Amino acid sequence: MSHRVLVIGSGGREHAICWKLAQSPKVEQIFALPGSHGIQEIEKCQNLEAKALDPKDFEAIAKWSKANQIALVVVGPEDPLALGLGDVLQKEGIACFGPGKQGAQIEADKKWAKDFMLRHGIPTARYESFTDTEKAKAFIRSAPYPALVVKAAGLAAGKGVVVAANAEEACQAVDEILGQLKYGQAGATLVVEELLEGEEVSVLAFTDGKSVRPMLPAQDHKRLGNGDTGPNTGGMGAYCPCPLISQPALELVQRAVLERAVQGLIKERISYQGVLYAGLMLTRDGPRVLEFNCRFGDPETQVILPLLETDLFEVMQSCCNGQLDKLTLQWHSGVSAVGVVLASAGYPETSTKGCLISGLSTANSDTQLIFHSGVAVNKQKESLTNGGRVLIAIALDGNLKEAAAKATKLAGSISFSGKGAQYRTDIAQKAFKIATTTAPGLSYKDSGVDIDAGDALVQRIKPLSRGTQRPGVLGGLGGFGGLFRLKDLSYKEPIIAEATQGVGAKIRLALEHELYENVGYDLFALAANDLLELGAEPVAFLDYIACGKLHVPLAAQLVKGMADGCRDAKCALVGGETAEMPSLYAPGQHDMAGYCVGIVEQSRLLPRFDLYQPGDLLVGLPASGLHCAGFNEILTQLSASKVNLRERSPVEGGEHGLTLANVLATPTQLYVKQLLPHLQKGDEIKSLVHVTHGLLNDVQRLLPAGYETTLDFGAVPVPKIFGWLAGKLKLSAEALLERHNCGIGMVLVLPQSSQLWRTSLPGAKVLGVLQKPTKPSARPVQVRNFVEKLQSVAGPFGGIGDRQLPEEIKELPTGSNPIAPREDCFENAAGRRVTRVPAHYKDPILILGTDGVGTKLKIAQQTQRNSSVGIDLVAMCVNDILCNGAEPLSFSSYYACGRWQEDLAKEVDAGVQEGARQANSSFITSHSAALPLLYEPQVYDLAGFALGIAERSGILPRLDDIQPGDVLIGLPSSGVHSNGFSLVHAVLKRVGLGLDDKAPFSDKTLGEELLVPTKIYVQALAALLRRPNHGIKALAHITGGGLSENIPRVLRKDLAVRLDANKFQLPPVFAWLAAAGNISSTELQRTYNCGLGLVLVVAATEVEEVLKELRYPQRAAVVGEVTARKDAKKPQVVVQNFEAALTRAQRALSTPRKRVAVLISGNGSNLQALIDASRDSAQAVAAEIVLVISNKPGVLGLERATRAGIPSLVISHKDFASREVYDAELTRNLKAARVDLVCLAGFMRVLSTPFVKEWRGRLINIHPSLLPKFPGLHVQRQALEAGEKESGCTVHFVDEGVDTGAILVQAAVPILPGDDEDALTQRIHKAEHWAYPRALALVANGSIRLSPEGKCVGRDGQ
Repeated sequence: MSHRVLVIGSGGREHAICWKLAQSPKVEQIFALPGSHGIQEIEKCQNLEAKALDPKDFEAIAKWSKANQIALVVVGPEDPLALGLGDVLQKEGIACFGPGKQGAQIEADKKWAKDFMLRHGIPTARYESFTDTEKAKAFIRSAPYPALVVKAAGLAAGKGVVVAANAEEACQAVDEILGQLKYGQAGATLVVEELLEGEEVSVLAFTDGKSVRPMLPAQDHKRLGNGDTGPNTGGMGAYCPCPLISQPALELVQRAVLERAVQGLIKERISYQGVLYAGLMLTRDGPRVLEFNCRFGDPETQVILPLLETDLFEVMQSCCNGQLDKLTLQWHSGVSAVGVVLASAGYPETSTKGCLISGLSTANSDTQLIFHSGVAVNKQKESLTNGGRVLIAIALDGNLKEAAAKATKLAGSISFSGKGAQYRTDIAQKAFKIATTTAPGLSYKDSGVDIDAGDALVQRIKPLSRGTQRPGVLGGLGGFGGLFRLKDLSYKEPIIAEATQGVGAKIRLALEHELYENVGYDLFALAANDLLELGAEPVAFLDYIACGKLHVPLAAQLVKGMADGCRDAKCALVGGETAEMPSLYAPGQHDMAGYCVGIVEQSRLLPRFDLYQPGDLLVGLPASGLHCAGFNEILTQLSASKVNLRERSPVEGGEHGLTLANVLATPTQLYVKQLLPHLQKGDEIKSLVHVTHGLLNDVQRLLPAGYETTLDFGAVPVPKIFGWLAGKLKLSAEALLERHNCGIGMVLVLPQSSQLWRTSLPGAKVLGVLQKPTKPSARPVQVRNFVEKLQSVAGPFGGIGDRQLPEEIKELPTGSNPIAPREDCFENAAGRRVTRVPAHYKDPILILGTDGVGTKLKIAQQTQRNSSVGIDLVAMCVNDILCNGAEPLSFSSYYACGRWQEDLAKEVDAGVQEGARQANSSFITSHSAALPLLYEPQVYDLAGFALGIAERSGILPRLDDIQPGDVLIGLPSSGVHSNGFSLVHAVLKRVGLGLDDKAPFSDKTLGEELLVPTKIYVQALAALLRRPNHGIKALAHITGGGLSENIPRVLRKDLAVRLDANKFQLPPVFAWLAAAGNISSTELQRTYNCGLGLVLVVAATEVEEVLKELRYPQRAAVVGEVTARKDAKKPQVVVQNFEAALTRAQRALSTPRKRVAVLISGNGSNLQALIDASRDSAQAVAAEIVLVISNKPGVLGLERATRAGIPSLVISHKDFASREVYDAELTRNLKAARVDLVCLAGFMRVLSTPFVKEWRGRLINIHPSLLPKFPGLHVQRQALEAGEKESGCTVHFVDEGVDTGAILVQAAVPILPGDDEDALTQRIHKAEHWAYPRALALVANGSIRLSPEGKCVGRDGQ
């Protein structure tokens, strides 16, 4: 149906509107009142002269519109709207694109508009309004902010605004606008605003009064001269889209400005339809509204509308009938429009009319346009100037710089007689300088993380690690994991033991008093002593150090202390992780965790409760001091008591000048050298316990059911430091026994006849004997003579008190670890898990890895979604050891928090358990501690430790085998994974987005997107790595350091790699981060995985075999190759086409996702694949499934839709007389759901020709063969009967033939010996689940379309 439209106005804006409306097939004729010569020249357009119809006579306009069957009146200028034209038209039942008088107040009355913004929380500048000049000037001089923007409250043709340089200029503007009424009654009320700093951007939106559809952002140039000099004008040029406003900021504007304004109008019962124009200032604090307009802007309209693909008439009609929410705006992708205004001499104060215009083209083209603002024509049909702004010259180009150059050249080709034309030559120049004129680009270092400092620390501690080397160690620091060869030890039936420990708040004491080496020694000693409980020899150690700001010398001293402990125990320091997390830790704050692996002969595994006899001795070995227990409470109470720890110690060490801090920080006693020889003999020590949880609690761990003991301190000295603590803090004896070692660091159970404690263990004391209980007892451990001993040493300091101490080390309830261990994992007699070396390993190598989750934890904590970070923790560790070719065996974790919340700890632990399950790892233990001195109440940190095993012949990387020409295969990431989150936090802060805000690149919230777990690659590669000749030479986990720094970890220095960004998907999250944070490509590659979670180096001859395993289930792809590195100064990683891929991904951010319907008849397994892919933002499918239609009820596919929350319909073909009628009903429902694309997924219906034609180019199908072979049904049977060697699937456009449409994607599947239809079909299903989402993505993002000739063509038509 064709419609007639009336456009009110005569300027360049109205010329552009008429030009765009004329392109609509739904518009028959356009009348312009009064119109212009340029409008009259457009096909379908006709001017209405003022003689025939007075533009100011609104009743006459309404009457004429009714008489001439006008379907829509479009009001261009603001004056008619402010005077009520919209109300008159609406009253007469005539659709008006433009608000009524009440709505137009948002522009017509600046005071009302500012008050409106204030009422509805719309971000704007601070302001006051005045009707008295003296009061206004007094305010300007005394305002608490720069009150330098002076505005006439009423309409002043875009000129009633003065941005003053100082208070005097502002006061002068008050005198002119309010005092002298320079702009008439428009200036009778004055608004004085805060001067905001930043760039101005215009964001216009269509609205029906309920919903909004933003247009592309544009930037107007108000000042007359280049460089923003000279007086304000109505606008000297504009360009669109404007890159100065980021996509996140645009999302914020839509939410906090446009939608909030519409909601405000609804609340105030003001009907509004048309354009809502927000003039914005991009300040440091985010976008702020300078003004609202109630109509299209001029000259912004002239550069926005040429980029609009959607029918403008349809958009305007939707606004007027309240149906805008059913419309999605489409824009020309990758095109910029720049417009340069030519103004007459004397503008803006006066205008020179009647000057001859030369060089004016007679017709517009697709890439060059002229719109008339003030052009008249004389009798000779010559064009003359007829106003201030005369015309605008516009150029369109794929490159903004080129568009600007062409528009400026076009303007220069036009001249005015007399004094000539005025125009600017710098339109859009600000956009060219985006990196310097907007906020500077963010880097990882800016966010508080210094990768170079981390590298410097590794170099500094390498000698410390080398100093701990022992038989069994392979390699050194800097790889993905630490390696240890078991064959270099003399164990016949080795059992692997593991211990995880932390130093608690003792690190706070060490940091405050610069006793760094002490606490490093503590960490190792705690873990190594724990292994002695199992009878194990400590052989390899890893550390985890977390801090707010990495100080290399300090961290190096911490590691030196650990290395000293390793040397004393003859244990190797094989690696570690240093995590710089500024949003979790304040500068100067640290925490540490340690992990030690030990080996014990199976026959020597402790404890041996089965050997216990009544009368066995409990022997205590002296502690060196407090060790590491209970420091959080001790330091808290000492601080509250105002104890100066820098004073000389009144107890042990004081005579040697030691301070209290020195004594309290005395390192934990290491018992390895003392006890290991006796443990390895295995003839006397039946069990032992390391006292870390308090003497009473730990001794109780020595007692199985049926035994008790009494500890007698009659002959056992209590160190004076415990007396001092008891006296100073008024601690009870029970508090010390329950929370501290009380001078006993290790307790052994020896036979009654043993003399070992006398002859070989200096300082050992018999504490008690094992006894069978004579009567039921609530406490199997009793204590004698301790109170008296404690009182004697506490007396000089005030004596003991009754204060108790809280528990610091926490344990989750038994049964909270639901994941069953591997079959090679078992529990010792005390319930600790240990691991047998799997029997099939001939020369086993242990691989140890550690990592954390970084400040991704902050997002989990802020959103209270803590269930998946445990998966991240496991992934970060096991992916690293996988890079050494390891099969993961076990996993342990460290959890420290500010306030113990059991439910939270369980939630986090459940994620760790799930990660361990996915990695096929046994969960060994979690060391948990509540440390308020180190963490805020709601904050926690996590560290993980993974142990894997590999045959020595299977160890990766095979550095010597890697050669130029080897191929890189990439496995996609699931998103950001767990690195670079400090930079993520900095970007979020910059753009003012919260974690509960909708992500600019998906339908989920930012919190949900950023918490997508790191992908675990164990199951993907397990089968491959078990093969003797798998062809993989190296694996690189793309973790901290991004692409640039992780791939070199598996390369020799003479090699480099060349990646092609066109061959892997850059997830939209990285495109958004780069745009929002102005992050350079180099920084992006150095910080993030950029879409590749794991990179394989494979011999060229083995690529196809590897891809057979990985292509379909893992979406693996060839992404690059190894090259020779001829220049050692050049980087080892070069990513080709990265800028183009990044630009492409950033453009996609502003492109609406295609609405997809899926037609099914059965199980819908391909439907599930499409759902999963479309909801995985990392795959960048650019589509959402909005409707599922089945021709059969009760099928599984409908259940899948329901589970996914997708609307579904059952439309049975049996209810319709013919195929055509049935298909027409399908089309009706598809259009009602505003569907863009239709996917057939097992839809067992032959579609009619009208349906196929209706959806041509938007209808795709998947077929289970490699078309053109075997179209139709029973294709696998046909392939098997034909003796084919391969089959597969094909995704294609649907045409009128049977499976004859243009092919989008094919996936081949080999036919194996012995295959039957079912086996082959199942393997093809896996290929289909890869191919269909891939094809949908290509169509949805516009990479491939169907040509008029029925061929698949790309964006460039090729």
